[in-house]
Amino acid sequence: MRRLRDRIQRSDEGTSLIELLVVMIIFTMIMAIITTAIVNMMRESRRQNGQSNDMSAARKVITLLDHSARYANAITAPGTGTDGNFYFEFQTGNTGQQQTCTQWRWVSAGGKLQWRTWQPPLTGTGTVTATNWSTAAIGISQVGSTPVFSISPTSSADAKEELTVTFTATSGAPSTSSNSQVTLTAINSTSDTAPTTATCTQVGRP
Repeated sequence: MRRLRDRIQRSDEGTSLIELLVVMIIFTMIMAIITTAIVNMMRESRRQNGQSNDMSAARKVITLLDHSARYANAITAPGTGTDGNFYFEFQTGNTGQQQTCTQWRWVSAGGKLQWRTWQPPLTGTGTVTATNWSTAAIGISQVGSTPVFSISPTSSADAKEELTVTFTATSGAPSTSSNSQVTLTAINSTSDTAPTTATCTQVGRP
């Protein structure tokens, strides 16, 4: 009976402080491992989303230019406007018919690539109104000292003008960056040895 009574008393004593501390330490270590894994997964997800956004921005810019500048009959020499942003223009349309001017600009302060259009007068002079600026991409910067827009005649026999667009797209948190470059040949351009400065000047570079 005494042995039975001692055994019952020992079973009622519960968990010791040392055992409790060991359990808490083990539990804390497990939670730390789980938390670290979750944080790393979230960081990787944000990085992949940022890269996806960079690719989407680059694709949008390249697609817009490919669907328009490729068919230009004249492209202006890129340059800085009075507002400090970087511009270029190109003209599309059949000879003797209504032409369309498209102006692109890179806003360095906000990292924006934007474009707008207008239709020059068929003959003589007239009032020209440009559309509002449309934003093609944000988070855009130069690749080193390479201009975002550059143009030159091709080295081929027909010497069509070529437009090269080079930029870095940055997005996401933490931010990720990717470089893009595309060269488009203006298939309807003439065999000029230098880009024109007399095309699409009705609106100017504000």
